[in-house]
Amino acid sequence: MFLKLKMLNFLDLSFNKLSLFSQNRDVNVTNLPPIQWLGLSLCNLNGEILTWIMNLTALSHLDLSQNDLQGEIPYFLFKLENLTGLKLHGNMLEGQIELHMLSKLQKLTFLGLGGGNKLSFLEGKNTSNVTFPSQIQTLTLSSCNLVHFPNFIQHLQELTDLSISDNSIKTIPSWLWNKTTLQGLEISNNLLMGEISPSICNLQSLVKLDLTSNNLVGMIPSCLGSFSQSLQLLSLAGNKLTGNIPQTYVKGNVLRFIDFSFNKLYGQLPRTLVNCRRLEFLNARHNHFNDSFPFWLGSLPKLKAVSLRDNEFHGAIMCPLKYTFPQLRIIDLSQNGFSTKLTSEIIMCFKSMIISNKRQLDFKDVIHSDNAEIDIDSHPFSMSNKGVVMDYLGGQYLHHMVAIDLSSNKIYGEIPDIMGSLNSVVVLNLSNNMFTGSIPSSFGKLSNLEVLDLSANSLSGEIPQQLTELTFLEFFNESFNNLSGPIPENGQLSTFDDNSFKGNKDLCGIQLMKKCEDHSKLPLPTTDGDQDSASGSFFKSNWMVILIGYGGGLVAGLALGNAFAGDVFRLLKRIF
Repeated sequence: MFLKLKMLNFLDLSFNKLSLFSQNRDVNVTNLPPIQWLGLSLCNLNGEILTWIMNLTALSHLDLSQNDLQGEIPYFLFKLENLTGLKLHGNMLEGQIELHMLSKLQKLTFLGLGGGNKLSFLEGKNTSNVTFPSQIQTLTLSSCNLVHFPNFIQHLQELTDLSISDNSIKTIPSWLWNKTTLQGLEISNNLLMGEISPSICNLQSLVKLDLTSNNLVGMIPSCLGSFSQSLQLLSLAGNKLTGNIPQTYVKGNVLRFIDFSFNKLYGQLPRTLVNCRRLEFLNARHNHFNDSFPFWLGSLPKLKAVSLRDNEFHGAIMCPLKYTFPQLRIIDLSQNGFSTKLTSEIIMCFKSMIISNKRQLDFKDVIHSDNAEIDIDSHPFSMSNKGVVMDYLGGQYLHHMVAIDLSSNKIYGEIPDIMGSLNSVVVLNLSNNMFTGSIPSSFGKLSNLEVLDLSANSLSGEIPQQLTELTFLEFFNESFNNLSGPIPENGQLSTFDDNSFKGNKDLCGIQLMKKCEDHSKLPLPTTDGDQDSASGSFFKSNWMVILIGYGGGLVAGLALGNAFAGDVFRLLKRIF
């Protein structure tokens, strides 16, 4: 249909999930319009690359990314001499690409390969006579079976963005630190060894630096917090880095995303992080930090998500009046040594998780973003009918995920009734602590709640009938407490099995195969071995809940007690 428009030169149908094109049907290859720009990203294309594209001789931009294209990568693509942009990443293409194949694409400024494909990029032994398109600005060679940096990259004088992730590269050549035009450098999921060279701080134009999931050792270069006034994303997660985080975060920096997770860092969080006034995400989980609760982070005006999981933080959780975490959406303090009573004052640290009657989460919150200064390669995420998970419209992200995880600490006392006022919370995990008293009936007001875990505490009394009003509840666990009485039979609670309720000797209901009227005649379950086993294994492990979104589509995977699951962070990084 579109190809019958004789004067058509710009056609972009990306992100529509429309199966519009077939390989051979209704395509007159002798009478095609003079298309210069063809965008078919995320259009449900499958099978081999459409052969009629070879006849679009005026084509300057071709985007076939994020489809299900398969088969050998066709050579005719490298004969389209007017191409300035070629995006093939995120498919299932196979085959070899040799350096000389690109020699005809002398106008090329954007080349995107890999990212799901199974390609091999070969330079060949004799490259001295190969004229490569030296004006390339963006180069993506992820998943290209590379074992070293291709040498031709050092001759790309205008290179601004380089992604060479998901390969088997062990070392970074010294010439890379001379490419001062770089704004984006992504070398994640490789085999990088040794220390991070201090020369990395020559790259003063960097906006994004991602060295995630390698084998880097040593200390973080002291300049990384101050070398670039443009750096917005810094990810060193999944390495073997040691020592303290440098105290060099200068005033005026524009960092928005910091991920130091899964390393061997220790000491205190640097207090100079308060200079990161644009910081939105901080991930320091799975290290050896030994510090008190960093309440001073509450002064950061844009901070949305914090994970300090699995460290050695200790003492009380406090929230002085001027440190109120004004935009906090996710906080994960699990698997630490916090020992404190959960007071109403602490709960009000999270008052940003309250939805007023006059303001409901909707698409307006997503569209009106204050982050327009970032040049984002758009990747749409699904919107949940529950207003829950990641979506992407106009540069906003993770706006609707709201989570509190205080599990596996030494928090004691009663759960304050005021916690029921945090009505935008989707995930609430208070398991494996020392809570006493009853389950607050105010939890029935948590209308967006999908996950509630109160297991492995010392809670008593009956399960409040108000919990049956939680119509979106997908996961519920209150096992191994001292609860008693009947399990409410209405609403979502009736859909959970015995694993949600076991270990409460005076609790009865159909889920436990224990009729309430006969409970006094039934033998009491033994808990000596079971409780120790459960608290020693299940409650200290990562447990996974899949949040199902609109139309039954999969919208996010969240490892509870692990609000910063790898998948979540990978999605976040893609939008920078």
